[in-house]
Amino acid sequence: MGTMEQAIVGSVDGVEQDDAGSEVVCRDQRGMVSAEWAVGIIAAIGIAGVLIAVVTNGAVQDALLAFILKLINSFSGMMIGR
Repeated sequence: MGTMEQAIVGSVDGVEQDDAGSEVVCRDQRGMVSAEWAVGIIAAIGIAGVLIAVVTNGAVQDALLAFILKLINSFSGMMIGR
């Protein structure tokens, strides 16, 4: 492959043949790792945003507080020896 063809096609690792015998250009895949990280980070931020919205909701906050207090009370009863 000439320099001009390579400049048009982009970064090329090599040329292989597929099952039908046609030539297939193998492209460099190094940038995919960065793209996958970016998608993962955006997904994590989205999930964190939803969790913050749910937890800061008044009704959910009251239910969580009641659950934590009930849990603390049940463990404190076990420590005292009831």
